[in-house]
Order: sequence, then structure tokens, then C-alpha cells
Amino acid sequence: MKITTEEWLILGITSEGRIFRPSDWTERLCGALASYNDKGRWEYSDYAQPVIFESKAAVRVRTSLSSINKTHYQFIMDFAANNRLQIIPAGKSIALEETVEETIEQAEVVWSLGSWILALLLHQWKARSLFKNLPR
Repeated sequence: MKITTEEWLILGITSEGRIFRPSDWTERLCGALASYNDKGRWEYSDYAQPVIFESKAAVRVRTSLSSINKTHYQFIMDFAANNRLQIIPAGKSIALEETVEETIEQAEVVWSLGSWILALLLHQWKARSLFKNLPR
């Protein structure tokens, strides 16, 4: 199923159902695009803003950010995928090339590859330490 949207909501809940920590993660993530306005006050970008969704912390990300600054958009979406945060569509529908299922599958591949590399490194370390004390 292909989902199209103007905005994504990145929820502060992991795919395992746990609340994501630290509690100020939304402000930190949106702070990457924030700036000071004319009055010297800190102002979040229109493209990434911390919000409350169903009494939980979340970040609203506009998909138009990908055409304005692909690096920032990719950073935010990678953050969500790497931390296994739930991503749901929000706002009015428009055509979008990416689906939620593809994002989840990409995150699972990265996670399983990282786990495999860690297991391989631990195996090599164990094998070396076994033969370390043998006489030559």
C-alpha cells in the first residue's frame, strides 16, 4: 500500500512500544533547523516542529523539506529510522515516492546488518583471546 502525505509525524514511541528517551528529543531534533527571529527569539522552522500527538511527544516534518534541503530531511528521517520510532502520515495528501513500509524495511535491514557485524567482531575477539595464552 502506497501512502502519500504532505507531512509525517514521528512519534516518540519505538516500534517495540517503549517511550523514546531523552524526553527533550523533539526539541533537540527540531533545533537543528531552528533559528533566531528578528526579535531575538528562538523559532522552530516551518518544516520540522515539535508537537504533542495523543498526549505524546512527536515531531511534524513537512515533505516539502526534501525538495528544499534533502540533507536535513534525510537526517530527520534517518534519526527516526535508526531509533526505530513510529512514523505515521499526517496532513493533506499529495504524491510522495516513499512509503512507510519501505522506511521500516530499510531500518530493519540496517539494524540486522549492524547486529551481524557486532556478532562477527565479538566472535573474532573471543577466538583471539582463546589462543592468546597458549605457549609458542
